[in-house]
Amino acid sequence: MRLVHQLSLLLIATALAAVAAVAGLVVWNLRAGFSDYLQVQDGEHLTRLMEAAERDLARRSELPREWRPVLRDWLDAARISAGRAGLGEGPPPGAEGLPPPPPPRDGAGDARPPPEVRRDPPGRRDPGNFGPRVLVLSADGQTPLAGRREMIHRPGQTRAVKWRGETVLLLRLADRAGPVDGVDASFLRRQYIGLAVVAAGVLLVALVLARWVAVRWVRPLAEVQTAARRIAAGEFDVRLPAPADGAGPSEIAGLQGDINAMATSLSLLESSRRRWIAELSHELRTPLAVLRGEVEALVDGIRPLDRSALMSLQEEVKRLSRLVEDFHLLATSELRALPCEFAPTAPVALLQEAVERFAPRARALGLVLEAPLPAVLPATRWDAVRISQLLANLLENSLRYTQAPGLVQLGVRALGAVIEVRVEDTPPGVPPQDLERLFDPLYRADPSRSRAFGGSGLGLSIARAIAQAHGGELRAEASSLGGVAMILTLPLMPS
Repeated sequence: MRLVHQLSLLLIATALAAVAAVAGLVVWNLRAGFSDYLQVQDGEHLTRLMEAAERDLARRSELPREWRPVLRDWLDAARISAGRAGLGEGPPPGAEGLPPPPPPRDGAGDARPPPEVRRDPPGRRDPGNFGPRVLVLSADGQTPLAGRREMIHRPGQTRAVKWRGETVLLLRLADRAGPVDGVDASFLRRQYIGLAVVAAGVLLVALVLARWVAVRWVRPLAEVQTAARRIAAGEFDVRLPAPADGAGPSEIAGLQGDINAMATSLSLLESSRRRWIAELSHELRTPLAVLRGEVEALVDGIRPLDRSALMSLQEEVKRLSRLVEDFHLLATSELRALPCEFAPTAPVALLQEAVERFAPRARALGLVLEAPLPAVLPATRWDAVRISQLLANLLENSLRYTQAPGLVQLGVRALGAVIEVRVEDTPPGVPPQDLERLFDPLYRADPSRSRAFGGSGLGLSIARAIAQAHGGELRAEASSLGGVAMILTLPLMPS
């Protein structure tokens, strides 16, 4: 499935689950709350029936022998009481299946015709189906006296009817057979229909929004996918347009920015690779051309095969070997950290050895090499061979490019858990924008640091790789002496 379909289905399923959960909770709460309300309503009706029964019995000198017609009268009285309280209209019918009450008699004992009673629809006269659920029981609650006998097995509410201070019978109102009946069922049905309509509307809106959000998210992702494929094919000039404010999730906007940054980095890397290959071929071509010329001169007899010729060939081979070794070392450092053999090292001894090694050359070039070294520095754990190579590259760089008469100064100090070494020289300097590029392989700042000064152009790159292998850093900045300052920071104990 495509991402747009998965997102749509996910959002729709989430909305459906939320609607179902809310609807279920509302339905449960509505049914439970309405059932409680009906229980209270039934209790009030039963209480009114009990009060009507006690008022009727209080007017009698003896208990009636037949309870069915009496129950009908009580139901009528309770209904009338409910109507006065605003809870219903008109007298309710008697319990279902009960015979009508006997006609009242006048003072002469003649039967009078019963008054005409308006018969309302059953649902209106007894909307709670109250009458058929009433049962008259004996005082011990075991013998049914009136009403439907099957109601005794249903749960319900009970009220005691007292006559002359004693309980003579019990009135029992069975609970409703279902959650609700009649008007109450109609009310709940309307609520359920309303919930269903709202749920359908929410799902429809969720469907539209899910489609809109999915398309809104997937479109930039598709652009990112296309751009990634083009970059993988070597089109490093591909750039994604910057998204408008609020035109998608920030994560997608960040991904687009990362793709653009990656394309820029790959473009620079490709340019650097091509330049490096061109520079490498040029650097290798020079000693090879010299070797070829020397060998051809020897073969053609132009130059005699003597010690001087052999020494010239040896120097060119050494130069070529150093260049190849430097390239190999730098390539190794870019693939992984340079392998180092850490051991306890005396930093003052390393620095003093480097100064003594380069001092004669500095004098020969008309330069002064100053190195005010402290007597003691904290003990370190370095690779002495690598650090010696690093210091040699820094001093070689300064001696090679500092104009005579000039000054090269080497200083060192301990800064807590690190040692800082500074190699500074006098003019010429390097423009500030080119200082960081000094560490690029084969880079030379023109015109002061051109190829005419010799060197492979890899020394500072190798020096930085060694510093990083020791957990330190090497950076360049303008020197107070007018030239360039190389600042080396190394931890005492590399991790």
